[in-house]
Amino acid sequence: MSRQFRADHPVLDSSLSALEGAAMGAFDAGWDAYPPGALCIVRSQRDGHRPVEREALIVRTTVDLHMTCNGKPWASISVRTKNLKTGKYRVFYPSVEVAGKPSVRVKGGAA
Repeated sequence: MSRQFRADHPVLDSSLSALEGAAMGAFDAGWDAYPPGALCIVRSQRDGHRPVEREALIVRTTVDLHMTCNGKPWASISVRTKNLKTGKYRVFYPSVEVAGKPSVRVKGGAA
């Protein structure tokens, strides 16, 4: 969006500033909880099998900011990991639970 457009519409400018602030807050929280380069434990389960935990390396943490239809922002976090045993990459979502535990947690961390 051009600076001229934002300057001509101060209400929109303040709303966009609030949204940018929410995005940066979500980004900082996501990177603090799941820092790239940290070791983590990932938990997955196939249908009909027991849950499996593996050690992995966090390759990338992505924080996406969304907007509800009534204008309230919310964020989602995805963590791309590299399995240290197989070398395969996979994306995990911390908000998803597998057998009552989070799908990804940082080793030694509170996440």
